[in-house]
Amino acid sequence: MLPQLKTKKPSYGLLFLALLSLTVFIFFMISSTVRPYGYFIDEVYFISCAKRLAFGYVDQPPLSIALLALIQVLLGHSMTVVRILPALSIAATVFVTGLIARRLGGGLSSMLLAGMAVMVMPVLLVFGSLYSMNAYEPLLWTSVAFFSVKMVQEDDPRYWLWIGILFGIGMEMKHTIVLYGIALLFGLLVSDKRRLLFNRWILWGLLFAFLLILPNIIWQVVSHFPSLELYRNSFSSKNIIKSYLQVFIEQIIFANPATFPLWITGIIALIFPKGRTYRFMLFAYLFLLGIMMLGHSSRPDRISSIYTFFFAYGAVAIEQYMKKTWRTTAQIAIAALMLAGGCILAPVFCPVLPPAALKTHIARLGLHLEIEEGKKGEPIPQWLADRIGWPEMAAEVSRVYHSLTPAEQRNAAIISTNYGEAGALELYGSEYGLPPVFATHNSFHSWGPPSDSIQTYIGVFIDLEDVLPRFNSVEEASVYLCPDCTRPQHRVPVYVMRGPKFSMEKEWPKFKLYH
Repeated sequence: MLPQLKTKKPSYGLLFLALLSLTVFIFFMISSTVRPYGYFIDEVYFISCAKRLAFGYVDQPPLSIALLALIQVLLGHSMTVVRILPALSIAATVFVTGLIARRLGGGLSSMLLAGMAVMVMPVLLVFGSLYSMNAYEPLLWTSVAFFSVKMVQEDDPRYWLWIGILFGIGMEMKHTIVLYGIALLFGLLVSDKRRLLFNRWILWGLLFAFLLILPNIIWQVVSHFPSLELYRNSFSSKNIIKSYLQVFIEQIIFANPATFPLWITGIIALIFPKGRTYRFMLFAYLFLLGIMMLGHSSRPDRISSIYTFFFAYGAVAIEQYMKKTWRTTAQIAIAALMLAGGCILAPVFCPVLPPAALKTHIARLGLHLEIEEGKKGEPIPQWLADRIGWPEMAAEVSRVYHSLTPAEQRNAAIISTNYGEAGALELYGSEYGLPPVFATHNSFHSWGPPSDSIQTYIGVFIDLEDVLPRFNSVEEASVYLCPDCTRPQHRVPVYVMRGPKFSMEKEWPKFKLYH
């Protein structure tokens, strides 16, 4: 265990930590106004989900969607409003990480150093700048880490109640957060804190977690477990196979190379005898990293939340292990390094620079970040490129729709095989006077089928060879071009398809795309 500082912790430490968190929140709010970046591809889909509240969706549990619906009801439907909760979540993660440092015995410098490390994490810059269930995971896990620290410090298993509640909320946000729970249990089991696993309080914690996730479990059973099908498809076709070395290097990049001295210090400190009390966190990390490596995962963000603890532990280790003459120099050097690293990498992960300047910046850095099949070699990273062009695409589809005869317009619908196109067209549909939108992708499929009475379809992001034999006529009415978008959206033909030769209502189940 790290020795506790004898000096009284300054009360103003929390104030400075709060100011740091507020700075993070303001930065995200400002970045949401940078053009030409708009809604992310997943955001337009989530907004469609929020119009159809349910106990589950093909690709996610319901809680993040319910919160999105709530914030829109309370504050409106602007993009800035949509991004308030993600920004708050990451800002709060900064604060809770500082609290962990404080709980470990750190003073103001450790609290701020740990919070700054979270602030400059590239992966959290992505999470905080757009709406998704991922934005809540860092806060939930870091809160679990905080209560885990309190539990081992006080040798009080009653904290399992809070941990169980947090994991229950987390699984209602994102199913894969269960891996963090398994890692925590593994870490405790192989450490000398395993006695905390064998008591009634952990059973109560598990019960609370189960009760919170139960509505989604029931929905999964009734819906024949669509999420399992989606996860299988994603693992086999979406992720890029990476070598063990690539997996580890991308962990460093997505945590920010400038933070490496801090979190590796935390890991090394846990190896020494004084780190034995919290070594279960090291075992939990090795468990998660092992899963990433064995799965050759191209998604470094999957375990990124665990680094918040090591930021805190590393900051406190520097404060307590180093002599005073060296300590201040080391802290200032690491803080300066992290700020510089954050400034350099922020434009790559957050909407700061316009596309032309961003391409130049990325080329100078020599970064090649690829996390999904089908979006390799993009000059602009997918998490930024997929925020471009949605209103313009809707305007082009609107032009095609309004070129139809009045009779065709009254009996028309839009159809797509991608939830991004479908979500964007639904989002901007009222502005451009578009007809109903249907799609075969993920939860959009469950919101169909269109009626057999519809005789004219506008196809956006569809397979021409697939639809040609299904309609009396298929006409390429326009092509939407977006050179700064990701490769699949570079060139999107817009088709007018007339006279379906089949029953859409009967054939709809065959068109399901879960990926």
